[in-house]
Amino acid sequence: MSARRYNATPALHRLRNGLRVVTTPMPNAHTMSISFAVRAGSVYDPPRAPGLAHFIEHLVFKATDDYSRPQLAAAMQRCGNRFDPTTGKETITIAGTVPAGKVDDALRLVASVSQRPRFDRADVEIERQVVLEELRDWEDDPSKRIESLADRALWGSHPLGRDTGGTRSSVRVITRDQVRRFHNRYFHPRNSVLSMAGPMSHRDLLGAAREHFGGWQPSKGAAMPRRHPVDVIEPVFPQGRRSKVLRRSDTSQVWFSLSTTTPSYAQGYESVLRAQLAQVVIGDGDGSRLWDGLRERLGLAYEVYATLDFYVESGVMSALSAVGRGRAGTAVREMKRILDETADGFSREEFSRGRDALAAQIELSSDWNAANAGRYAELALFDQPLVTPAQELAMLNEVRVGEFNSFVKESIRWDTAAVCAIGGGPALAAVRD
Repeated sequence: MSARRYNATPALHRLRNGLRVVTTPMPNAHTMSISFAVRAGSVYDPPRAPGLAHFIEHLVFKATDDYSRPQLAAAMQRCGNRFDPTTGKETITIAGTVPAGKVDDALRLVASVSQRPRFDRADVEIERQVVLEELRDWEDDPSKRIESLADRALWGSHPLGRDTGGTRSSVRVITRDQVRRFHNRYFHPRNSVLSMAGPMSHRDLLGAAREHFGGWQPSKGAAMPRRHPVDVIEPVFPQGRRSKVLRRSDTSQVWFSLSTTTPSYAQGYESVLRAQLAQVVIGDGDGSRLWDGLRERLGLAYEVYATLDFYVESGVMSALSAVGRGRAGTAVREMKRILDETADGFSREEFSRGRDALAAQIELSSDWNAANAGRYAELALFDQPLVTPAQELAMLNEVRVGEFNSFVKESIRWDTAAVCAIGGGPALAAVRD
């Protein structure tokens, strides 16, 4: 089929059952990427069953009405074993990339695990042990534990403050009935998005979606998730303290983080793009302020970086590092100083380098099927316009240093950051202070 018959931009469709389908033809690709997303993340866990959404993410890849567990494993193997289910704060996503000739097999598999999981009692108990082992791994790894500690410090009792995986004690008592009710409530067409990117036309992609998802109907008890509003400017800090420390004697390093909120989708995509630019200039590798300040100038850390996560109403930016106990206090104070100084603005040259870096990242990801399928699934699920990489680059080109500096000063408030640390020694006192 000639490439001229393809339209490179995404298209949003809605099936009769309410399922949103995003099709993105990529004629030069040799693989097909699929991203199936549901608004059913950990913020929707029942208060007495934290970790339920994550548990379900594990269980849908057990037996279904169409496949026994061995048959499901064999089907995934034949497709290349590149399926990646994940649970976030607000979403559960099933993503996969397969050879172009395996599209029908892959969609049949994703439709089965999302629509018709059996949740056999034996599977529930076996996977419970797997999840418990995963939680032990999280608890033993400071680089993972620091993230959940920061969430609790930043959001307090708000559902965004929960650990996505729950706790070992909560997972031990999750019941099969709770699993089935949660799945019936949130896994339905109106609460889901299917996004596909690869070497097929809009018409062919939509036809494949209709074949495997067009007959999907909601179960009794299906409902749309209840919103959990947040205030982007004043997050729900616990009363009296914005720091959390976890004393660990079994590590020679101190892991620490500073976290604050940023605008997100609710404030418009221009704000999302400016927040991404801020993350690049603050802590995305060589040339960023944190890298140059803590690693290159002072040699305090092997690795220092900033992360950025977007939820519907708020973003979260975190600066993280790990250093030896004896130097951790100095590193914490230096990181805080560097971050506080971002309110004074960035030079024209620093801004230009950061904008070029973000533009390069956008261009590199634009040729990646999985990145396109995933981004459009999230945008559609959160009822956002399907902003293309070309549109992103055009928006980025319009950003000027003065307005960017004003955005950072007003919208990324490191002076109210939540500060967390894991380890031992006098550095913990620096965090408390």
